[in-house]
Amino acid sequence: MAASPWWRILPAVPAQLDRPDPVTGYGHRENTEGLWLRENRVHVRMNAQGLRDRPRADEVASGVVRVAVAGDSITEALQVEERDLFTLRAERMLQARHRPVEVLNFGLSGALPLQQLLFVVHRGLPMGIDAAFFVFNARDLASPLMANDSILPAYVENSSGELVIGRAFRQRRSHQLADHWIGHAFFWLVDHSLVANALYVRAKLDVVQAAAPAEMGAQQGETCAAIAAAVAEGERLWGQDVPQGAARRLARFLADVPVMLEGRPAVFVLSGFGRPDDDCQGERQRRRALVDVVRTRLDRAGIGFVDLDAAIAQKLGDQSEYQRMFGFGRKLGRGHLNERGHAVYAQVLTDAIEALLPTWTERQGR
Repeated sequence: MAASPWWRILPAVPAQLDRPDPVTGYGHRENTEGLWLRENRVHVRMNAQGLRDRPRADEVASGVVRVAVAGDSITEALQVEERDLFTLRAERMLQARHRPVEVLNFGLSGALPLQQLLFVVHRGLPMGIDAAFFVFNARDLASPLMANDSILPAYVENSSGELVIGRAFRQRRSHQLADHWIGHAFFWLVDHSLVANALYVRAKLDVVQAAAPAEMGAQQGETCAAIAAAVAEGERLWGQDVPQGAARRLARFLADVPVMLEGRPAVFVLSGFGRPDDDCQGERQRRRALVDVVRTRLDRAGIGFVDLDAAIAQKLGDQSEYQRMFGFGRKLGRGHLNERGHAVYAQVLTDAIEALLPTWTERQGR
């Protein structure tokens, strides 16, 4: 069934694309492919560098600007065909404008900001990236997992009370076996036997469902109260340093980004501040003030900023179109980006990259 067109409707074995990773907790396996069956059925593959992307050379060609785009499952986008990825759409749009730019997809499902940064540093710097964009919800910066290194890399206190990147997850049995011959043999079997793959996926099912985030809600117009709540949460973290633990981790993360990227430009493409709404004038003014605070703070850290929700609103014009960017078939309006959503994200990303290209090329003498 997997070798025939019937895989689109008949029962099939889902892809097993990841493995334990000592740097990021987990990561894609190189040169892996298979069927993605959730939300929308797609044949997916990981390239030689372990990216959900088209084939890439290890080294960037002369005269080409190489941009890394990191993010979570929205960026990874296992629900759409490779050609529809907003990163590749942006790349084609830039090249059609005679911009010699490659836009690499560093999306990783469930990745929090620190994990995204480590992913880009570990796999992107050796590929000669010139800049990095990070697409995530600003609320992820306050996630409890940013302080829990038992599953993912996280900021934990050392004996002196200083925040350091902890990697207690490496003590898990799965990590200890991953680089052992047993681990290599296991994944070879999974890659070469659909029966073994099916048994492994079935064994993981309960764990995956327990660890997975709640299903994304319907992408409908937000109420004024919802916008106010999002703004209030952002005001506490970015303007009042509350809660204190999350504020410390935010400050450390902002300091780490330019250092770990070795001075390469970084841009945060952030959602999570509530979508601008003409019917919520008071909330809209508070939102604008919060965005100014965020922009100023990122600028002081040497990090660029794109207000994703505002940029999308500008592209759409009619906010009633927003929910049509998400979901597939009967679940239109609920879930991950569909092809329409990737087209809008591509426009936002293209504009952001093109606006900064002169600065990058001048700095590099290109």
